[in-house]
Amino acid sequence: MKREEYLDDYQDHAERRPKKKKKKKKRKHRVYAFFVLLFAFLILVLGIFILFHVQKVEVKGNDYCSTEEIVKSVQNDKYSVNGLYVLAKYKLGYGKQPDCFESIKVSLKNPWTLKITVQEKERIGYVMDSDGKYYYFDQDGMVVDVEEAPVDGIPLVDGMDPDELKLYHKLKKKSSIIYQEILEATREMKKYELSVAKIMCRSDRIYVYIGNVCVSLGNDVTSVKVAQIPKILEKLEGKEGTLHLENFSDESDTATFDIGVFPEDAG
Repeated sequence: MKREEYLDDYQDHAERRPKKKKKKKKRKHRVYAFFVLLFAFLILVLGIFILFHVQKVEVKGNDYCSTEEIVKSVQNDKYSVNGLYVLAKYKLGYGKQPDCFESIKVSLKNPWTLKITVQEKERIGYVMDSDGKYYYFDQDGMVVDVEEAPVDGIPLVDGMDPDELKLYHKLKKKSSIIYQEILEATREMKKYELSVAKIMCRSDRIYVYIGNVCVSLGNDVTSVKVAQIPKILEKLEGKEGTLHLENFSDESDTATFDIGVFPEDAG
């Protein structure tokens, strides 16, 4: 009887032994698979890091904003040496856009070349400071560029005298109601593609210099007034003097021209 019990116990033990071995083999396979996957993941990460390491940056669309400034603003943290990171940052809306841009687009020309395409805000006028620097502003009156010399095709605004001149800050003049009218004048001149050399403000009156003609717009600038300028200038070709549009409106078409006469301190 005892011998039969002993044989039964031996058989049970023999049956359990292969099961334990199978469990050990499964654990080994899982550990092995884990390390294989981990190694593959590390290889993938390392490959991405090396392959997408930015070696070259191409910038297009910039005129007055320097390429160096644009690259610096895009690659503004320690992770921006990786092209995929920079691309994801701008796709998700976390990328930095300098205030002088209307838009900025970042793409990859190839895994190691970053391509930046920008659209700058248009400069519609400039003012000078006492040191002879030229501060160019956009249609909202924000300074978007500072130069050491004037740029052709952009009018000087004389008599604005802002309280502060600082890059990426709006021109401000709390004490003058005419200030917004000066900005409106620069916008309207650009809208009608008039080649203006200077916009001047004297005694709360706005004067616009186009060729040999000074256009007096009074203390308020309207689209109705500015729309007449190209038509009248065609008739005044070859003449010089002051064109008075101060009282021109939808109700009144009064416009006079003083030949050879210019405002005081025309400069």
